[in-house]
Amino acid sequence: MSTPVLDRLALVLVLGGALLLAAKGIFAKMLYAQGVELEALLVARALVSLPFIWGWAVLRGELPRVFAAPRGAVAAAAFGGLSGYYVGTWFDFRALQLIDASLERVLLFTYPAIVVVARAALRGAWPARRELLAASTAYAGVALAVGGFDAGLWTANGKGAAFVLISAATFAVYLLANEQVGRTLGSVGFLVVAATAAALALSAHFLLTSGPAALALSGHAWLLLVVMTVFTNVLPLFMLSAGIGRIGAARAAILSSIGPPATLCMAWLWLGERLEAVQVLGAVVIVAGIVILEVGRAPPATRGA
Repeated sequence: MSTPVLDRLALVLVLGGALLLAAKGIFAKMLYAQGVELEALLVARALVSLPFIWGWAVLRGELPRVFAAPRGAVAAAAFGGLSGYYVGTWFDFRALQLIDASLERVLLFTYPAIVVVARAALRGAWPARRELLAASTAYAGVALAVGGFDAGLWTANGKGAAFVLISAATFAVYLLANEQVGRTLGSVGFLVVAATAAALALSAHFLLTSGPAALALSGHAWLLLVVMTVFTNVLPLFMLSAGIGRIGAARAAILSSIGPPATLCMAWLWLGERLEAVQVLGAVVIVAGIVILEVGRAPPATRGA
């Protein structure tokens, strides 16, 4: 198979993965409408995902590398998982009980700007001009998306928006932890440790705050939950990983900017959500900020076919 064909396949994988991820909030809203509790949704989603992630690691032969890794690297991966997939996921799905799915996806898309600021702070240096422009643009978009100059919109969306931004920040911590120890564990090994630590934490959280009775869901609710987990979490994770391996993270991030507009359309079509004009403008500005951030980065070395 030729390199151009493989590159086109990678583009399809990244775009498809981004579109599937964009549907997460839609399914969450449907599950809440079915009476599913937040903690039950989170623990079921984590436990359904785990066998797929471990199975992927077994097929890739990555587990020996994880078991042989230094304890510090494993601990860092576990911390990243607790940050991004436990704390961050809780805040993200709690926000979906407070604000529209379209607004949640737009705000969550700010995490690359947070990574830029955090990385600069860790280096003790100012971000590059392009990075500073991108971050400033993205957060100007946040202000517009949450409500712009409309006090009523700020009142309605402020708490949920704050929760999404906390989630974005914790996911940035996850990415920074991956940068630090991902080479030691490998990307799949890092995910195994992170997802397992998060699943254990979510299970403990569930037992302390709810109980097994909360998982007595209807057949329709379980079907929605499994479909959401497989098609908006596990499958896009594999698709994006395969696509990024071919075309690089920078190009993949630009292609993934299709996610927020896709969620806007899906939320309008399936949930009847409509953002105000100023919020749509904010969504456009946020996406523009992330595109500014990624455009112009040095492309990765091309891999052979």
